[in-house]
Amino acid sequence: MPHRLRTHATASPALPGRDELYRLLVENVTDYAILLLSTEGRVVTWNEGAERMFGYDEADALGREFALFFPQEEAESGTPDRDLATAARDGRCETVAWRVRKDGSRLWASVVLTAIHDASGRLIGFGQITRDLTERKEVAERYEESRQRYRSLFENNPDAVCSFDPDGTLRTANPAAESLTGHHADDLRAREFWTLFVPADREQMRTLFAEALAGQPQVAQSALVHRSGRRVELRLTLVPILVAGAIIGVYCIAEDVTERLRADAERESLLLRERVARAEAEAANAAKTDFLAVVSHELKTPLHAITGFADLLHDGELGALTDPQRRPVDRIRTNGRQLLRMIEDVLGYARLDSGEERVRLERVPLDRVLSELVDEAQKSATAKGLALSMEVRDEICLAETDPGRVRDLIRALLSNAVKFTESGEVRVTLWREPSWVAVEVEDTGIGIDPEQMPRVWDPFWQAEHPLIRKVGGTGLGLSIARRLASLLGGDIAVVSTPGAGSTFTVRLPLAHG
Repeated sequence: MPHRLRTHATASPALPGRDELYRLLVENVTDYAILLLSTEGRVVTWNEGAERMFGYDEADALGREFALFFPQEEAESGTPDRDLATAARDGRCETVAWRVRKDGSRLWASVVLTAIHDASGRLIGFGQITRDLTERKEVAERYEESRQRYRSLFENNPDAVCSFDPDGTLRTANPAAESLTGHHADDLRAREFWTLFVPADREQMRTLFAEALAGQPQVAQSALVHRSGRRVELRLTLVPILVAGAIIGVYCIAEDVTERLRADAERESLLLRERVARAEAEAANAAKTDFLAVVSHELKTPLHAITGFADLLHDGELGALTDPQRRPVDRIRTNGRQLLRMIEDVLGYARLDSGEERVRLERVPLDRVLSELVDEAQKSATAKGLALSMEVRDEICLAETDPGRVRDLIRALLSNAVKFTESGEVRVTLWREPSWVAVEVEDTGIGIDPEQMPRVWDPFWQAEHPLIRKVGGTGLGLSIARRLASLLGGDIAVVSTPGAGSTFTVRLPLAHG
């Protein structure tokens, strides 16, 4: 039965009539666009709500086809005519779709199109009510986007993520949680949070869950037993689930740290073994150094006696020697001094190797030091028929170094140069660089094969060569030289050609000021 507008018996005679009330209602509704359309779909009436919604004033809208409010692609595809046809056939056409404002912007709208008939049932037009749902759509889209983001994070998170009700019952579990436990989420829903873990940790997990439910996030480490029976070590984070300011449950994020803990344990074991091996090596090295020092020291005592008595014999203190007697005495003196030098090399290396050697830096004029060392080596060079020369390219060459140690270093290089040079010359050159003082010892000796070059600094190593076997030695000279150069804050380098000679260059810190 159609609704009729009723008036109270005591109503004022000035109360508007039914048509006037309808007009007032339509004109004063601003949240809806309420239109009357002709049977052809042209606008017959235009209320304030339509003006606010679409941006057209009444003069612009009246008489226009209502297709004006459709997006162009829909207007061109015949959608307005189909909506009119549906309303005419069924009495009503409801759609939720895009509509267009005067400025070209779009709004998401709910549109109800109703057929209007006269008393005889003849179609005389259509009524259209449009509601702007754009804001609601944007809210719904933001909510859906947020939901999809959360779902994606939940589903694709490599860590296990579960939610629990306040009583500890599992509500949701992501695929990573199923993989971590070996159980389907449906099988886990009957379990309480703390029962998922190894028995020894359950009371602790119950306490942590209660604290997280009270609003205090928790971080812990525990373990569970996978369905296959293997133990899985976990790092857990528990946080309260807040909705509208109220805590409705607890999230648990679990990371599988089994391999990490195993790797940490293996690394600790390796470090421990390394420390033990280093300690054993250091102990062995110390024992070796002590042994060398003790043995070398003990060897020096009888050697001093041997060389001393040989000197007495040579000088005639115990009676004149015949020529046949003098030759073996000279050999005793020569080999005794050579053996003493070898022992000194071993002792020097042992001190450097043990780290006991200390330096006292001072400003040292290297030209004087080199001049003294060249004079010292001159006798040996002359005895072999070698020319020994020295060149100072810069007048002032002050090094910040230890005079005793730098003498040992250059002496070792000069000794090697003379020892392994059968003919030709040995040259010593000194010059100054921006930050260094450089000393070069060049010889025309046997040289070094390229493949043997990396080993020349190794202690106790000697190349295979007839001259080396002839002159002998400990093989410590260059090793000691390199260690001394490093100890003095400098370095040493070598360039060599087999059969043509070698050039050793030492650089020491320049004394400034």
